[in-house]
Amino acid sequence: MVKFLRIVDLVSKALSNAVSLLFLPLTLISVYEVAMRYLFNSPTTWAWDVNVQLFCLIVVFGSANTLLQRGHVVMDIFIIQLSEKTQVVLRLGVYLVFIFSLGAVAWQTAIFAWRSILIHERASTLLAAPVFPLKTGIFCGVVLLWVQGINLWLKDLMLVTNFPKGNKRV
Repeated sequence: MVKFLRIVDLVSKALSNAVSLLFLPLTLISVYEVAMRYLFNSPTTWAWDVNVQLFCLIVVFGSANTLLQRGHVVMDIFIIQLSEKTQVVLRLGVYLVFIFSLGAVAWQTAIFAWRSILIHERASTLLAAPVFPLKTGIFCGVVLLWVQGINLWLKDLMLVTNFPKGNKRV
């Protein structure tokens, strides 16, 4: 079980690091678009579509690693005064809500992506870029975030059941 949890963490970190490299083309495309628009009065027809798709991938694949690093916004001011065991028990409850909610989101994004694949959906912009790869990527990112949530719930469950023996994180 611990090995599986570590593998999920490694996959989250690796995918987040790989996708973070998309910031470079996103930035270069933005600079190119601004130069073309304001220096040469010749805006591109493709830069906006490509940047939106790149940014979506960065966000959805970065969210699982952000969850792993506990980087999402939390209301620490309310729970910081509680004992560590109580904090872990509260997190277990919150993660359960998260897991079931995100399970529904994953199910809906699967439908969303599958319909897009079936019709080879394209953007309704001048470029008419294919959007089914993006929607499939969003589904994969949501699933990764969901699995990471399950991972953290299991870690906290192991922590709270092991509390009397020692407070060790996985």
